[in-house]
Amino acid sequence: MAPTGQTITVPTPSDKEIAANPREYALFRQLDHSHNGQIPLKEATEYVKKYGSASAELTAGEVPFEQFAKALHKKGSQDSKGNTLGYAAQDSGGHLSPFVFDRRSLKNDDVCIQITHCGICHSDLHQIKNEWGASNYPMVPGHEIVGIVTAVGSRVNKFKVGDRAGVGCMVDSCNDCHQCKTEGEEQFCSKSVQTYNMKNFDGTPTHGGYSTHIVVVDRFVLHLPENLPMDASAPLLCAGITTYSPLMHYGLNKAGMKIGVVGLGGLGHMAVKIGKAMGLEVTVFSTSEKKRDEALSVLKADHFVVSKDEKQMQVSLGTTFVAHAGMVHCSIF
Repeated sequence: MAPTGQTITVPTPSDKEIAANPREYALFRQLDHSHNGQIPLKEATEYVKKYGSASAELTAGEVPFEQFAKALHKKGSQDSKGNTLGYAAQDSGGHLSPFVFDRRSLKNDDVCIQITHCGICHSDLHQIKNEWGASNYPMVPGHEIVGIVTAVGSRVNKFKVGDRAGVGCMVDSCNDCHQCKTEGEEQFCSKSVQTYNMKNFDGTPTHGGYSTHIVVVDRFVLHLPENLPMDASAPLLCAGITTYSPLMHYGLNKAGMKIGVVGLGGLGHMAVKIGKAMGLEVTVFSTSEKKRDEALSVLKADHFVVSKDEKQMQVSLGTTFVAHAGMVHCSIF
């Protein structure tokens, strides 16, 4: 067991070292994030055993990045044919299996992100099971992606290697239509490219975040603030923006305003948390009494109504906390 009080320092790796060890660099960046170069030896040792080699030994003091990367390396993480390892659905059976494929080479406006976390959206389940009738296989799902930037194109100036970054449900658009150039609402571009289950403009299939890394046009990459945990941030890129957007669009973002959240699932809990952070008075409508404690005690909603209970609904209609309230419908379709 490593002695307490001792630390290790890992010098900043070169671009060449990062390119050769993108997974290990992303892991190192996460570990070092809160330590500013002075990583407790005990924590580093436990981290290496969890994500790398169980037999690797670290000693206090300066550890060259190449040595630290070797300790973090796992056979199979980069050793397959093809530059990306993912989990893909091969048919509508609902199962995912390892799948090796190639991401495109870095273009001038591209950002390469080593993926550290990816949320699971219910739409991923719909897609892999072809429940919407437009699935293409093999399919690597995932559009709540966060990770560490490991390379940038020559024209990219808003991101640099080492940045914490995120990618949501879009990875490209025409960048020429009114929605793209004037409105800044690329999601309405008729040629927008979704993160997976679509074609890039060059005809190659898009694959999502259930994979080791992703290459994306810089316009569709987001900065992840340093004070946000990476694992908890991923759902903000779909469920979070899906509920935040209507609150902002319809002006339901002023302290003291009232909103009703219909459904306390993946979207619903985001709507409650965002609403409370804005200072709103939040009422949750749910079909299940079982969610009352979660809504009121955990998420700190102000009111809870069981929508199947006619008496509760009638009472709520006559109260000021529902009258003139905005409604955010968050039930799964």
